[in-house]
Amino acid sequence: MPLTLATFNLKDFFPQPGLDFAAKVAWTAGMIARLDADVLGLQEVGSRESVDALLAGIPDYRNVVVGTPDARGIRCAVLSRLPITCSYVHTAESLPFTVFQDGDPPPFGRRIPLRRGVVYARVDAGAFGSVDVLVVHFKSRRAVPMKSASGAPLSPTTQRELAEGELRSMVWRASEALYVRGLVDEVFAADPGARLAVIGDLNDVASSMPVGLVRGNECSGGALSSCADRVPLDQRFSIRHDGERMQIDHILASTPLFARLSAARFFNAELREHAPLPSVEVVASSSGASEPAPTLDSDHAPFVARFE
Repeated sequence: MPLTLATFNLKDFFPQPGLDFAAKVAWTAGMIARLDADVLGLQEVGSRESVDALLAGIPDYRNVVVGTPDARGIRCAVLSRLPITCSYVHTAESLPFTVFQDGDPPPFGRRIPLRRGVVYARVDAGAFGSVDVLVVHFKSRRAVPMKSASGAPLSPTTQRELAEGELRSMVWRASEALYVRGLVDEVFAADPGARLAVIGDLNDVASSMPVGLVRGNECSGGALSSCADRVPLDQRFSIRHDGERMQIDHILASTPLFARLSAARFFNAELREHAPLPSVEVVASSSGASEPAPTLDSDHAPFVARFE
């Protein structure tokens, strides 16, 4: 029996002013039906009520795990047509960052949160045996502004301050990546031959440091392989941004699972570029920032991997 995994960032999947949510539910359910995935990892879903509205249109997905939300109310989730034998939502009030020497103080204190819980599910894939799935959604690549002592964002005024904002963003994603890599290591400690996949929106490209941290060192045990490597380069993208096509949505598989990868595909033929989010300068300005208007479609393409 083959196994199909998919990841899909739905983009703000919750009722909001100016959005025909019923129409967004219908568009999303139609797209998910096209994927025909056994196990689906979702990002940017709203409340359980929003998930239930979606499930009404895709009734085959009877097994659901919904994660914890960030301040905006979006979270990760697992939808499965296969039995889920074990599940957990990993959360942390703050993420540690690596130090140079034992006893060094944490370099950033408790400044780096894990905003969206990491959803874990173990599914019974029949002849495949058990498959462990971790669904993640990392921080965006938008720069993180410096804050005043009162917590108000400060607008950058020099090139160095702009660079510092980019570095804070990288440190944040790297901290999330280290946390997820630790969860992967825990699975392998219990079962070195685990069939495991990390799926989701890592908000960075395959060659980036955060994605590399999750994948691990290929020269040692427990490394993960990118299922996107099976997709032709000209089709290997999941978003359009500033006129460029990039892959920031990933399915990373353990060696026993990757060995059975038979096909992979991005459903990006209809993907379009969406309005950009406000820049760090606008976010930090006293005038505030307005979010783009909500849309029925997503700004991410679903990614599907099939194993046999």
